[in-house]
Amino acid sequence: MSKHVHFSGPTTTTHQPTTIHLLGQSQPTTRRLSPACQQIVSETFTDTTANLTIRSCLADSALYPIITGHKCNHVPLVPSSLHADMAMTAAEYIWTVLHPKTEVPGIDVQHMEVLKPFIAQLPQEGEGQWIEMVVSGDLPVATMSAEAVGGTITCTFHSVHADGSADKMAHRASCTVRYEDKASWKKEWSRYTHMVQNSISMLRDRATNGGAHIMQSGLAYKVFESFVTYDQQYRGMNEVVFDGLEGTATITFKTKPGDYTTSIHMDNSCHLSGFLCNALDAEDGQDSVYVSEGWEGMKCFDLDFLRKPQMVGTKMVSYVRMQAQGKDVLCGDVYTFLDGEVAIVWEGIKFKRVPRRVVNIFLPPPKH
Repeated sequence: MSKHVHFSGPTTTTHQPTTIHLLGQSQPTTRRLSPACQQIVSETFTDTTANLTIRSCLADSALYPIITGHKCNHVPLVPSSLHADMAMTAAEYIWTVLHPKTEVPGIDVQHMEVLKPFIAQLPQEGEGQWIEMVVSGDLPVATMSAEAVGGTITCTFHSVHADGSADKMAHRASCTVRYEDKASWKKEWSRYTHMVQNSISMLRDRATNGGAHIMQSGLAYKVFESFVTYDQQYRGMNEVVFDGLEGTATITFKTKPGDYTTSIHMDNSCHLSGFLCNALDAEDGQDSVYVSEGWEGMKCFDLDFLRKPQMVGTKMVSYVRMQAQGKDVLCGDVYTFLDGEVAIVWEGIKFKRVPRRVVNIFLPPPKH
């Protein structure tokens, strides 16, 4: 017999106790998973499927700094890392509902694609702007084994009004999430860890001999400011060593205890890729910028790595070699190390070169 769970929650901005129905019984519960996933508006489960709608307000006190600290062309945007954060949070929640007695497996956020940038209003007005994620999951019964893999959820992101009605440009982004075996990740990563570390060592040797560039944090983020402006909590790169499209960076999380960190720490771990693309364009004197087009996969071995307050101040190292993929597109895999071991991998992260005049049309800078 199928297990059915159904929930219908409020659509207002308040977080009142609501009711979840499980096997004919009900109990009061609050439906806030995190600042990224503030309201579960509806949810339905069977033994192997899940359907959820989750809604969050950009004016939320924990979420607001994530938006205000991330500006493209001087325009505050919802970052792709927030979409990934929402998808990972939903994936964890679905697993714990369907398989409560097993450990959550590896979560791979795949095929992230941002279709239309979500421009935030500063300050937020009225009931604020809202982002809604619609989630559909299919987890085979076999995944009830803690060591098994498989199962996929699809996520689509929309901008909505406070009452849930769509705005004029509702469909914003999409991604999929796969449940995978973390032990297989470790095995795969161990095969090339030494090669990546050798590349980092050789790059630093070249810098010592004047064959590669070294930039400290202030200058590195000055390069970013040709297109992206980050507040202090986003400026995780301390030093960048690079030669063309190959680079390594030392990273320290700059958020403070009490901050909501997940999205910001994810951004920190892959900043190197966007830096290299835009640094190359600056050297070539091109009147264009490289804009993120998403990624093929994002794997974090321990999601608490992104969430724990004690991770603030921890030093990490990232490495990437970006390569041309078709006309005006650069693509690469970013590896982030903690204590000499791979902690996060961004697979197939992409940036497309766009003329600034075009950027000024779809992201018009504010008039002063």
